Amino acid sequence: MKKIFLFISIVLVGFKVFAQDGTTLHFMRLNPYSNYSSPSSFLPYNGYVGFPAISNINTSLANTGLHYDNVFQENAMGKVTTITLDKMLEKMPKRGGMLNTNLSMNVIDFGFRTKPVFFSFSYRIRMDEYLFFSKDVIGLVAQGNMAYVGADHPAKLDFSLNATVYQEFALGMQVAITPHVYIGVRPKILFGALNINTRNATATLYTNQEDYSLRLQYDLDAYMSSIFPIQWGENSEPGIATDDMMNVVKSAFKNVGAAIDFGATFRLGERWGVSASVLDLGFINWKTNSSHFVGTIDSTCIHYNDGGFVFNGLSNEDIQQIQNNPSEFRDEILSYFPMQNSELKQYTRMLHTRFLVEGYCNVGKYHRFSALFQGRLVGKQFLPSFTVAWNGNFLRIFDLCVNYTIAKDSYANLGLGVGFNLGVFHIYAATDNLLGFCNAKSIQRSLLNVNNANVQLGIVFDWGKIQEKKLNGVWGTKNEE
Repeated sequence: MKKIFLFISIVLVGFKVFAQDGTTLHFMRLNPYSNYSSPSSFLPYNGYVGFPAISNINTSLANTGLHYDNVFQENAMGKVTTITLDKMLEKMPKRGGMLNTNLSMNVIDFGFRTKPVFFSFSYRIRMDEYLFFSKDVIGLVAQGNMAYVGADHPAKLDFSLNATVYQEFALGMQVAITPHVYIGVRPKILFGALNINTRNATATLYTNQEDYSLRLQYDLDAYMSSIFPIQWGENSEPGIATDDMMNVVKSAFKNVGAAIDFGATFRLGERWGVSASVLDLGFINWKTNSSHFVGTIDSTCIHYNDGGFVFNGLSNEDIQQIQNNPSEFRDEILSYFPMQNSELKQYTRMLHTRFLVEGYCNVGKYHRFSALFQGRLVGKQFLPSFTVAWNGNFLRIFDLCVNYTIAKDSYANLGLGVGFNLGVFHIYAATDNLLGFCNAKSIQRSLLNVNNANVQLGIVFDWGKIQEKKLNGVWGTKNEE
């Protein structure tokens, strides 16, 4: 069990080509990629260029319910001796848990200044995944159905999965329209690769307090699209077929979408400023191998009552069938919970839009203190966070950021970012939660004991260092300091 749990952590942490740009990098003013979360922020270079796999790799994991130390108890030798699901249930928030994995990986990107406008282009592979589940999902596993006895105390099992993988082509532009007002805009063309979206996935399990029979009601409404063919045949296991790669290549640019990032910065004198941004406001139209799944109940079956499936126990014949032919028994059980799968020509889904509002104060030429509020829309959920940060620039070579973030069910997020600008070579690394990497026994274990973990690093090549102008000048004029 321990190995399985660690394997899942490696999958979640190590294979995330997902989509959320790190908060720490947002405050690092010498880094060209700080503009990703603030399209209007000033870039102190005449140009930059990034290369595949080395310039900007960003991964993140949010986990608010499945912490390692709440699930496993180890002996002095470090071996798992007990699975403590009750402890995990006790520590889980009342609203349930969330697993979120993100990554953004640049394939190619560059930017250049033509007075007074800075243009940029980027091609990224992105993925964004959110899984929400109710507390009763864990409670039913940890305590069994006897913890949910009576018509007024059912087990309410809620799931919500939103996952998207796509390509992003973006063309950015930023300009100072007055010495006090900067604006930025980044329109994007998107090409979807995979989408899984559950509009509704709920179940309610009742346990009769007299005879302890079970009654289950459920509702499923989900959509799925993939550039890989999806197989649902009776003679094959459900899943994604990968044997027809030529068809996959042809489908890579069929799921077309569009999005936009935009923002504005207002300088209030030489020391103070505020900015606001909207990121990933857009959609993808899913056409390839698109399906709609709906769960239904056949109320004519003798095992159904009042719109729910009723289970009164296993007979001797059922037990014998399980022993002799478990697959046939499984198919029979699944037949009581039919799922209709209809092919769709297309469906449209919005991206997970992100909102940011920031205020900052410059102390001298090299220090800035900031406060940032941001939120992300995921279906019907709004996920807020608040960050305070200090950023210091030393000799315009060394870039340092320290910040603290409070997020939903996550209150111990100490971020750290470091950057070195050595000629045209700009080396940087940043994390939103330094504590996620501080467990000496195992990085994977440490990551699964924090609510939030993030790392963003790379090498980008930039040149032509310049500084923001005085209030009587505009970017690209002769009033450079």
